[in-house]
Amino acid sequence: MLKFVLIRRLFRRSGLATLALVLWSVAVAYAATLTLFTAAYDGANVRVEWEVNSETDVTGFELARKAASETTYTTVNSVTPTGQRRYQYLDTNVYRTTAGSAPVPANASGPYTYRLTVRGPGGDQSYLTVLAGTPSAVLRSWGTIKSMFR
Repeated sequence: MLKFVLIRRLFRRSGLATLALVLWSVAVAYAATLTLFTAAYDGANVRVEWEVNSETDVTGFELARKAASETTYTTVNSVTPTGQRRYQYLDTNVYRTTAGSAPVPANASGPYTYRLTVRGPGGDQSYLTVLAGTPSAVLRSWGTIKSMFR
């Protein structure tokens, strides 16, 4: 109700052109709205999925991970928009001692938090999701054993 009153006042004082410009600016600033962002165990890996309502003015997505014992996020994947609006990433490096070029500390432990940053000309938007539950020691060990043979 309050929003409607503010829009009506803006229209009365400044006219249709100003109202259209303000509404367009708000739409550009929030060109991508996240409609889904989840992380779940998939065996010894973690499947991260996200979906945006529109990719208008989206220049990229950056996915980062942080364990509860860590102070900073480590980028695990960067994605260029393809127009499909729904994406997924299989994080196979959660329990490895080295995740490609980014090291995962041996003392890192869950719960893990994933941060998705949506990049665009109107500014970056960041979203967080926490990986629910903790895998068993068997899953963690199996992930470490598999990483030795890659």
